[in-house]
Amino acid sequence: MGRLSIYAELFKIKQTFLLVFSGVLGYLIVAQLNINPYTLLMFIFASTLSVCGTTGLNMYYDKDIDALMYRTKKRPLPTKRLPPGEAYTVSLIFTAVGIGLGFVINHWVGISILIGFLVDVLVYTIALKRRTPINIVLGAIAGGMPIFGGYVAFTGYVDEYAILLSLIVMLWAMLHIWYIAIYFIEDYRIAKVPMLPVVVGEKKTIYASFFGLLGLFIIVLYIWFTGFGGIFSLLTSCIFTTLIVIFSIAFLRTNKKQYSRKSYKVLSPYLGVYLLVLYLERIIPLLL
Repeated sequence: MGRLSIYAELFKIKQTFLLVFSGVLGYLIVAQLNINPYTLLMFIFASTLSVCGTTGLNMYYDKDIDALMYRTKKRPLPTKRLPPGEAYTVSLIFTAVGIGLGFVINHWVGISILIGFLVDVLVYTIALKRRTPINIVLGAIAGGMPIFGGYVAFTGYVDEYAILLSLIVMLWAMLHIWYIAIYFIEDYRIAKVPMLPVVVGEKKTIYASFFGLLGLFIIVLYIWFTGFGGIFSLLTSCIFTTLIVIFSIAFLRTNKKQYSRKSYKVLSPYLGVYLLVLYLERIIPLLL
């Protein structure tokens, strides 16, 4: 169990679960009651392997800056509880198998998993993270790939809702990282990672986050307006968005870090709760 627990840390199992969960909900939201157990299980297996592998590769490339940051210095590679070569090899195998299984399901699933890997590892971690404050703006594309993949695992084609659901996750991922970076800004300064709060300041990042929240809400509103979602998912988004804005304004007024922490703590369950409510709205009428 010791080795398994170390790999659970390497693969950031909670984050992995959330991303795979979003992918499963992407499948269920469009499939409703027409579930193919084989396809769904294959997708879960493929996405879990690919997300774990991609996360492990990110840990490998970030091991030097992780060792400098208080939030990350106890991870397996900075603490040398896991040999870097082993972590890299296992992660690469997981990623390759996950991508391959994605293409077995259909080409759109394979493409989504491949894009997730390329963007997260090559674009975000290697090319942009240490060079520009727009790193997560582009890197967040990877976060939207699991739900996109889950959706097209059922449909076999891309439509507007596959794109809109992935955009919701992308915006959520970007906002989540920004709020974490505000709270742990000293970590990023020490590691010399140019996250947006480090480069432009915490308050300007909060203002930027308002545009992200607005974009997120507009997409949710469109999903409700077109009838793909119902009033309860819309109200869910309204409640979460309102709370985040309240805490963000409190931070702007007081500059107290406790409010930035509350913002990302509220934002954390937003995605899962919204998607779950959206799914329930779509299947409950079919069960009655």
